[in-house]
Amino acid sequence: MKTFLILLVSMTALGAAEAAGGTAPLVIPAGSVAVESNLYRHTDAQGKTWMYRRTPFGITRAEAQSVPAARPDGWANAKAWDDGDAVRFERPGPFGIYRWRTKKSELDAAEQAVWARQQGGPAGGQE
Repeated sequence: MKTFLILLVSMTALGAAEAAGGTAPLVIPAGSVAVESNLYRHTDAQGKTWMYRRTPFGITRAEAQSVPAARPDGWANAKAWDDGDAVRFERPGPFGIYRWRTKKSELDAAEQAVWARQQGGPAGGQE
């Protein structure tokens, strides 16, 4: 009986909330430009740019924000050592020091930059 009463009160409260809400669901405005799959950009009459995203739960809207010019360089404190046909790297991270080894022929752009910086700097790194 208590369960039935709790269920009845909950359903009544939900029905009252839905009746009082009165907000219309969001729609993607006509003239919006598709940025990527399920993401659209629209500038309103006031000049604000909004991003509309279609999700499984409906459409969401957020004000478009400019992207910062550059992210902080996480590779600034990276160190590299020659390890024969490979290069050994260390970089501080939020959970400790990341260590890895990459063949010299397979270095990506960030690793190449660290390796070039280490070679141009003072000789004799820590082992």
